[in-house]
Amino acid sequence: MKIAILTWLYNGNYGTLLQAYALQSFLKREGYDVSNINYKPSAIEKAKNLIKCHNSFSLFKEKFDGYLSKKQGQPELLCQRNKAFEQFLSKNFNLTKQYSKPNELTELSGKYDAYICGSDQIWSPMLLNPVYYFNFLSENERRYAYACSFGVSEIPSRKMEIIREYLEKFVEISVREKTGVKIVKTLTGKNVPMNVDPTLLLEYEEWNELAVNPCINGQYVFAYFLSSKKSYEEIAKKVAQKYNCELVLIPTQKEHYKFDGTIIQNAGPCEWLGLVENSCAVVTDSFHGSIFSLIFKKDFYVTKRFDDTSVKSQNSRIYTLLETYGCEDCMVSEIQDIDKKHDFNWEALHGRMKINASASREWLNTCLKGVSDEA
Repeated sequence: MKIAILTWLYNGNYGTLLQAYALQSFLKREGYDVSNINYKPSAIEKAKNLIKCHNSFSLFKEKFDGYLSKKQGQPELLCQRNKAFEQFLSKNFNLTKQYSKPNELTELSGKYDAYICGSDQIWSPMLLNPVYYFNFLSENERRYAYACSFGVSEIPSRKMEIIREYLEKFVEISVREKTGVKIVKTLTGKNVPMNVDPTLLLEYEEWNELAVNPCINGQYVFAYFLSSKKSYEEIAKKVAQKYNCELVLIPTQKEHYKFDGTIIQNAGPCEWLGLVENSCAVVTDSFHGSIFSLIFKKDFYVTKRFDDTSVKSQNSRIYTLLETYGCEDCMVSEIQDIDKKHDFNWEALHGRMKINASASREWLNTCLKGVSDEA
């Protein structure tokens, strides 16, 4: 059976690319013929979609600022990082030919038995893009959503109807957060399951094999932030002091280059995994920074990337993750929260992760078995 996956591939984010890798790897292991739709919209297409869908300019700007932040670094090292991402994609993904415009994607209709979108925040109403709801497919194609994330707690009223129409074309839907379950229920009346992020579909051993150990002498605390706040450097330094370790950071914003620590600019996805796995602890505002801390059994400290009162807040995904695995104490709301003692029962926690992953695998295989039975 032929399956096409659609998710983000080109935003330069470690977690995004690793979750895409995980979903493809799992499906290939189950015996399916899998391809990732190689969609790389141009800057012009992104701007067109921003205007057409009335999307959040501030989130768009944050991503653009992340791009501009690379100008703060050393060009040679940043070139190595970009090359590492390209090589990871080329080596580990089965890709369709590349598409840069939405209307080009229509030729994919009818070429696959099933189309799966997921995971990550591809359904964010603040970054709404109809492509990631398979709007380019003909009506009779079988659409599935695996652990998709809206990112937010509520859908803006002016976007509710259009998103409802997109969702109703799916054969089956699963989401990644509790808020996603509520949103789908509100819009469609359907009760949908909450499945694990694709990274949890793979075993620890598979990630360990992929990780590249860093060339760092001595112990370190690894910091990885997707945004920038005044408190982040102070928090990261205090965590490093707590463990009496060096601070190591991968910068994603221009402010990060000013941190007092070792700045690594050329890490690819495999090197990023190695930095998490070999650290004493992780401090992050990243969902996947948190999830890989759990996979690799690391102490971790999570800072809030968004203000909870903001309609653009994407904190729900972190809250669901921490609540699911009893790690609420890992949230750092104030500097003194760093002093909390983390007592992880890793055996019980990983047991819970395995149970949830098993249920998610079963859900996905049941969906695809239905396609095979009808073929």
